[in-house]
Amino acid sequence: MNAWIRAIALTSLSIGIGNVAGAATTDASVEAFEQAQQAGWNAHDAQAYSAAFAPDAEVITSLGWHWTGRDDVARNMADGFRLIYANGVFRISDVSVRPLSPDLALVWIRYTISGARTPDATASAGEQRGIETQLVQGTGAHRVILSQQDTILASGSDGTAPVSAGPTSAAPAASFPTTPPPVRRCIVARASGDCLVYGKPKPAAR
Repeated sequence: MNAWIRAIALTSLSIGIGNVAGAATTDASVEAFEQAQQAGWNAHDAQAYSAAFAPDAEVITSLGWHWTGRDDVARNMADGFRLIYANGVFRISDVSVRPLSPDLALVWIRYTISGARTPDATASAGEQRGIETQLVQGTGAHRVILSQQDTILASGSDGTAPVSAGPTSAAPAASFPTTPPPVRRCIVARASGDCLVYGKPKPAAR
């Protein structure tokens, strides 16, 4: 009997999510929000870039590093702008938005980064192409990023050459985290099991 109740509850939840979530589209106010963040990146201004994040935001970088909170983003991006992206240029080529509720949306961004160095800052990293996934809360000009994850596009995934012509095995710079990202808990998930919102890392087993 309990199994039937759980099945009905899960079905109702999936239907509710389907009704709230619209098809991916474009949104001028979201695009303006992303352009402002791009401007902060290209000014190599860590404070301006990180201002777009919620105070307790969760960020997974393309290298798998886990940053927690706006201050953590600002501190690490400041290191990145000094060591790796001193001459880097960040360009957004596409912004797609999927509304989840009146003030919550999933945002996908295609981007390129040129002029970057390898993580040990010894060689050119070549042009990097990637997709950034954000969970954004708010409306109009009042938006913050709750969660962000970057994924570097694999060679040939969009009909292009490899994303980086530089070395890929160099050790990270000393000021960047070198430990593997911790396992995180999923707070909100689709019926398919895909996680929409992550929480804090699971506590270590004792």
